[in-house]
Formats: sequence, C-alpha cells, structure tokens
Amino acid sequence: MNSISRKSSSKAEAAKEAQVRVLRLKPVHFKKLAAITEVKTKALFSKNFIIMPIFAIGFTFLMKLIYGSTLEGIDGMSAYSLALGVLMNISMTGLYCTAGALAEEKEKHTLRTLMTSSVNGLEFFLGSLIPVVLLTSLVNILCVFIAGMEMDAPQWAVYVAVTTAATAISAVIGMIFGIFSKDQITTGTITTPAILILMMIPMFCGFSETLERISGLLFTGIVFNTLANLAGGIPAIDAKGVIILAAELILSVIVFLALYRKNGFER
Repeated sequence: MNSISRKSSSKAEAAKEAQVRVLRLKPVHFKKLAAITEVKTKALFSKNFIIMPIFAIGFTFLMKLIYGSTLEGIDGMSAYSLALGVLMNISMTGLYCTAGALAEEKEKHTLRTLMTSSVNGLEFFLGSLIPVVLLTSLVNILCVFIAGMEMDAPQWAVYVAVTTAATAISAVIGMIFGIFSKDQITTGTITTPAILILMMIPMFCGFSETLERISGLLFTGIVFNTLANLAGGIPAIDAKGVIILAAELILSVIVFLALYRKNGFER
C-alpha cells in the first residue's frame, strides 16, 4: 500500500511539474522578437493574405452603399455597416491569416528551422501577434471612416480598445488552428466553421434570444454589441463584457503556449 501511495504521489508531483513547465515563460530577447516580427509582417503582406484586409475594407464600403441607398435616414445603419466589416476583418485577417501563415511555415518546413534558433514560445507568440494586431486595428479604424460613423474621443477610445482586444483573441485562436493545420488547404477547411460562427451568430442575434445569449459570450458578439451601443448613445460595454474579453484572451494564450510546447516546437 505504501509503494502504491508513493507511486501515486510521484505521478501527481510529475503532473504538477509538467503543468508548471507549460506555463513558465522564458525571457524575451528583443532581437529575436524583431526578427520574427519582420518575417511575420512580410508573410502577412504576401498575396496569399493581404487580400483579406482589403476585402474587409471593400465589404464595409459595399454594405455602406447598400444600406445607405435602401435604408437612408434610419439610425444605426452606419454602425451596422461598420460592424459587418469589422467582424469580417477580425475573423478573416485576425484568425485565418494568422493560422494560414503558421501553416505555410510548417508546409515549407521553415518553422522547424526557426525553432532550432532557440526561439522560445513567448517570442514566437509575440512576433506572430504584433503584425496581425497592428494591421487589423488599422483596417478597423479605416472602416469607421468608410462606414461614415461619427464618434467622439471617449467613443473612439472604447472602440479601439474593444476591437484590439477582440483582434488579439482572434489572432491567438488562429495560431491554435495553425498548430493543427498541415497546410494552407487544411487551414481553410478547419477555420471556416469557426469563422462562420464568430461572424454569423452576432449578425443574426437579433432574430433569436438563444443566438443573442450565445453572441454575448463571444468576443465578436461583444464587438457587435459595443458598436450598437455606441450608435445608440448608451454605455458601450459593461463589466461582463470586459470580463469575457479578458478571460477569453488569457485562456487562448494559455492554450496556445501549452500546445506549442506539447507539439515539440520549443526546445
């Protein structure tokens, strides 16, 4: 009995140590971070991925034309056009492009080469995240002017903060999908259901109470509600929304770092 107890205890300690190793963050070397950021930025501006933010801008403009001509004079149409474009941008650029870039590196066998250069998980994570967040946030800002929605300084602050947080979550989820993607074709297959869920549920949440409740738990749903609240002149986001954004960001980061090490990318 004592030997069984000792074995159980040693297994528990080993499991605990493994969890600690997964969550332990190594120091960031800024030269390596800058190098990874540069590589990721070039990949993001390649012809395979730059079409996504351009498409989001065009989609916002198209929705503005459609709603501007058919529903002229109805309050909130600019916000709705903006919401559609922003949701597409966050989902396609933030999630798909990030996943596709990681899958492309695996497909071309450049990821293993990068890993042998002693790049740790946090450096790779930040280097992959920064270019996507910056580009997506810039497009989100441009979409405001394209949609013709007017905001004052506090509203702008809320808008930028909420959309940037949602973009970061989307990008981290994209990296998680990228770990499981063998190539870019697989990326499109496995990310499409997630993108549709993140876009469609907020878009149609007004038609069902169930969809509305689900939307309130999604970071894209919080973005959608924030824009609707900004257009209505009411408090843009409540404490529940802030907590959900923070929880989803923290959880997605932990999952990515755990999977990154579990799959042997970090030495």
